[in-house]
Amino acid sequence: MKKRILLILFTVFYWMILPSYAQNLDAAADSLEKYFNLLAREKDDKQKEQLNEKIVVFFKNALEQEQSFEYVFSSLKYIGDLRSDDNNLRIITWNLPYADGTHQYFGFIQYQKNRRTILTYELSDQSEKIKNPEDQILSHQHWYGALYYQIVVQKHKRDVYYTLLGYDLHDLYSKKKLVEILHFDKKDNPVFGAPVFKNNRRHKMRLIFEYSAEATMALNYDPNQKMIVYDHLSPFRPSLKGQYQFYGPDFSYDGLKFENGVWNTYQDIDVRNLNIE
Repeated sequence: MKKRILLILFTVFYWMILPSYAQNLDAAADSLEKYFNLLAREKDDKQKEQLNEKIVVFFKNALEQEQSFEYVFSSLKYIGDLRSDDNNLRIITWNLPYADGTHQYFGFIQYQKNRRTILTYELSDQSEKIKNPEDQILSHQHWYGALYYQIVVQKHKRDVYYTLLGYDLHDLYSKKKLVEILHFDKKDNPVFGAPVFKNNRRHKMRLIFEYSAEATMALNYDPNQKMIVYDHLSPFRPSLKGQYQFYGPDFSYDGLKFENGVWNTYQDIDVRNLNIE
């Protein structure tokens, strides 16, 4: 009888406090929308940074609230807000554009360890300080910043890999797209990068494609074929080899397929029956 009374009291209390969480998150979303709109119109870099600092604080406070994992920031059009198919991972990213054409990236990870525990991590973009980024294991505090637009969940034995497809506006001369790996260590800390990209017997931690700012590169996961398909990039002229601001699609396609815990590369694939955007 006592257990039943306690259960009823807990249920009533839960439904009493739930609206307050929603109201707090709604208020945070309204503030974020205001500051993102101001950021989009601002021209001065220092003012942009100050506005972005407020955005980071509002996001941090909002995501630390209970029920935030389920909350949808539907009014925020300047962010990427992705969830994995297993519903254990959420990634929010956005960019801060500077007057010189460069960009800095910001974001948060929410990881559902179990039904009662949601872990939140702030991402710190350190791209400019990372040498040989395709060969590095990174953390959320030492992150290769990007705007993520797709998550692919892969499992191998006991490991769960979240493959992230991302976009880096980079600068006035070139853009980048990347295939990133995110997984969690035994202490539930996020780890970016894993030696799962096999190309010519060399294993890379992530793949980064750089090309002309005037070009467009397709890189998407086709769920029907279970393959990441992307434009093959080549220099506009042979003499420009290695100068990636002069690279672009050459009308051939390559692909990645997850096999035995590794993303194997397939070159010059037939895309007539694939979903290419």
